[in-house]
Amino acid sequence: MKFKSLPAGAALAALVSAAVAGPAGAVVISNGQFSVGINEYGQLYDSAAGVGFRREADGVDVISPGIAREGWGLNADYADENYYGSSGVTAGSFDFTADSALVSVLTDGGFLVTQSFEFVAPNVLGIVTEITNTTGGDLSALFQRVADFDASALEPETDTVSGVYGPGGFESGFFGFEDPSPLSGAFLGPCDSGCNETGDNGAAIRLDLGVLGAGQSRSFTYFYGLGAVGQSRDDLIAQTLGAGAGNVLAAVSQDGSVSATMGAAMSAAVPEPATWAMMLLGFFGLGSMLRRRQAALA
Repeated sequence: MKFKSLPAGAALAALVSAAVAGPAGAVVISNGQFSVGINEYGQLYDSAAGVGFRREADGVDVISPGIAREGWGLNADYADENYYGSSGVTAGSFDFTADSALVSVLTDGGFLVTQSFEFVAPNVLGIVTEITNTTGGDLSALFQRVADFDASALEPETDTVSGVYGPGGFESGFFGFEDPSPLSGAFLGPCDSGCNETGDNGAAIRLDLGVLGAGQSRSFTYFYGLGAVGQSRDDLIAQTLGAGAGNVLAAVSQDGSVSATMGAAMSAAVPEPATWAMMLLGFFGLGSMLRRRQAALA
């Protein structure tokens, strides 16, 4: 079973079914070459297994050494179990196969967050995310993910993070210990115009999703890449961009043997019901006009 897309209403149905099944805690998904730990809130870490994002060929993991910090935030609510702690989030459904997972979470701020995890390449994880306004009014939405990259278990404080690659347009940062709430202000380690920083760094990308009306959804995708053995940082950047990322931040260990990326891309906005109605009327009107023209020419 794959989770490539999130049809309208499917996320809410998955959350309702969780009332019976309950959250599963955490799981490790794997394609045999790379493995990713995912907890019930949609963070990349399984504390019981000690797996964040691991390369099976040599056991290198770019999240689990040191403080295993990877998390996300939506407005004032966030899932950040290993650093700030989580606030304003309630775990819902948690479904998974050997190499994919689907997680739904409710926020106190009125959003349903559904995240679909799947390898889009052997060493690149895609996280297709849909947020839905569950309230009766309009809500603004800022979303971000933050990760502390420890590209070498032996030298965790010598990573060099650089970026931004791609067309840009997102707020980006190189500091892996940013406040998890997108409402906390500008990133402490900004990288919007590019950066090249050495130290105990990571990656952060914030998306401004605009205003969502009652029941409206927005979709977007985050990407995490981990270089294969012998793969250069530049090649991993190109691979992450090729997977669909619009912005990419890249980390590399001091000896160049381990590289990691975070990227993000926006999806087209889902039209509201009124917009669909106008589009259908437009199509019917176009069809009527074409029929009249054909009749006139006959």
